[in-house]
Amino acid sequence: MKNTPRSAAKRPFSFFSLILGFFTLVLLILGIVFTVLGFQDYSGHSGRAEAVVTDVVREVHQDSDDRRERVDIDVYVSYRVDGTDYTDVRLNGLNTDEHGEGESLTVAYAPEDPGAPVTVQSTEEGSMDVFRYVGIGLLALAVATGAGAVAVLVRAVRAARG
Repeated sequence: MKNTPRSAAKRPFSFFSLILGFFTLVLLILGIVFTVLGFQDYSGHSGRAEAVVTDVVREVHQDSDDRRERVDIDVYVSYRVDGTDYTDVRLNGLNTDEHGEGESLTVAYAPEDPGAPVTVQSTEEGSMDVFRYVGIGLLALAVATGAGAVAVLVRAVRAARG
């Protein structure tokens, strides 16, 4: 028997399905993260306190190729609830990076856990819904991309057999 290389026409289909499979995986992960984030419910954070931003920590992360950088900003606040001081506590929620050191703001907290503050904006009804909708859209796109990857792979296998 003579070994013949696969034709160039057959190889791109399996390679293309591999690329589609990779994009499916990325879309699936992003879709899950955004959907879970969209179901965060801070409506139970009914407590309010006046806080002062005590620290803003900026971490710059460079990609290995030095073309892109990502900046992570963590905001820390201090406030008092029922006579208990909470000092240098990380602020969570929407738009935390809009606050600068020394700035005063109102924070929201769950009455059973006053040590975990969020921005008041995060407690508004529907404030996290956009993340859920984006996540669902990404999941739908992942399903379509995955179906395309399977279709291309099936076509490549059939072409290789016949």
